[in-house]
Amino acid sequence: MTMQSDFRRSFMERKLRLIVVLLLLLGAAGYLWWAARPERRYEQSGVAEDGNYRLVAQDGSLFQRSSLKGHPYITYFGYASCPDRCPAMLARLSRIRARMGWTHEDLPIVFITVDPARDTPERLDAFVKSLGENIIALTGEPQVINRITDNAGVFVKIIPQSGDNYRIEHTTKAFLYNVDGDFWDTVSPQEADARIEAKLRDAAVSPPPKTEMSHATLDRRR
Repeated sequence: MTMQSDFRRSFMERKLRLIVVLLLLLGAAGYLWWAARPERRYEQSGVAEDGNYRLVAQDGSLFQRSSLKGHPYITYFGYASCPDRCPAMLARLSRIRARMGWTHEDLPIVFITVDPARDTPERLDAFVKSLGENIIALTGEPQVINRITDNAGVFVKIIPQSGDNYRIEHTTKAFLYNVDGDFWDTVSPQEADARIEAKLRDAAVSPPPKTEMSHATLDRRR
């Protein structure tokens, strides 16, 4: 009886230790998942009522839209998996900037993802480096990105494909802002380089245009 009791007690102790270890492992895994999820990583991202946003840049730093004030800048909405339009437009804008003799400081080009679920800072960094251009790439919490795109009147539509994959249809125009950070004009892929250059020069020296229509209303169409 004593040997059986000792064996049973030893077995129960080993079983309890195993359960404790498993619970600790599950707890650790749960914490790592919680700490690594996008909502956790981008918890500092946000957007104010006036449209000023805080997003996460490709180097992991927090980027403030207000830091762009003082120079004209261009914002383009797209995603890193975009096969053609996004890299083509960003490369073209960079090429025009260089031809005008302007630097990244003279005309920042800002790329905001419409695919925050997949576009981590690391992925955006690889995307920008593949272009070989000086571009600010930003991501954030999905609800923050959605609000920014809504404020800008950007069209976004997810098209499911095989498995869990998908592509995204989105506005292909870029948005040009003047030195005061106010919306100035759109830049369409169909426009001639000379026309785009003229818009950029105007945004660098001209006051905001007087109009009662917001750019969200003017440019909701792709």
